Amino acid sequence: MIFLYFVKEALRGFYQAKLMTFVAVVTIGLTLFFLGCVMVGYINIKQWLQSAADRVEAIAYIDEAVAADSLSLAECISAVRSTRGVVKAVVVDKKEAWERFKTLYGSAMLEAVEDNPFPVSVELTLDKNMQTTDRATTLKKELASVRGVEDVQVSQAWVAMVQKFRNYFVIATFCIGLVLIVTLHFMIANTIKLTIYGRKELLRNMHFVGATATYIKMPFILEGIIQGIIGGALAVSALLIVKISLSHVPVFWGHWSMFFLLFPIGALFGCIGSMSAVRKFLIA
Repeated sequence: MIFLYFVKEALRGFYQAKLMTFVAVVTIGLTLFFLGCVMVGYINIKQWLQSAADRVEAIAYIDEAVAADSLSLAECISAVRSTRGVVKAVVVDKKEAWERFKTLYGSAMLEAVEDNPFPVSVELTLDKNMQTTDRATTLKKELASVRGVEDVQVSQAWVAMVQKFRNYFVIATFCIGLVLIVTLHFMIANTIKLTIYGRKELLRNMHFVGATATYIKMPFILEGIIQGIIGGALAVSALLIVKISLSHVPVFWGHWSMFFLLFPIGALFGCIGSMSAVRKFLIA
């Protein structure tokens, strides 16, 4: 019965403060919509970084003498594949290298060459743990020490760029997340304070006649939770509209259930904001 009273009082608060309730819900909705946009941006940047990291490769060129001996070549390739940090190794023979060059640059440059000048090579895909400049340098030295490997090329510039962007991404995500959490709290708390301000005398009178703090707070806390849930519904609706409008744009939106995280987030901050607002008037 007491819970029903709390719900009834929360709904009555909605009715009595229509304008401020509307402002609070819209504020929460806009804030959560922006938070949702940041979540989508986070997913897309993370995917881009992963895609960029997957392009990090190394190429080991095999000595001509070793390539001419099938047994020595097999041993060399086996040693390259077993090197720590190598996830995948693809052998490119002389004929395939010739065909690749001809496809990219045409056959005019090859007409003056009688023999195939391209060496046998092994294209390597690196493990994620090797995608730093220091570890890439170490890997290059280990590959160069393999018997039969004449030269090694590692895309260290690409490794450095991915590492740099990954570091910036972690810092930016932390800062943006912190700012959003603080901003969301203060915006919701201050907006809900305005909805309670008109009833501050009622709060004080209830407090003076002996009502417990929990009895006074609960209707307002429930009101804040409801406002947060409705604000979450507005944010999810707006995000779905944006998603449909940008359906032709290659944006990864993640699983649709991710958007529904905005409901508990809105409810949580509505609850915290209400508790903060009510506490101010109880102390005053």
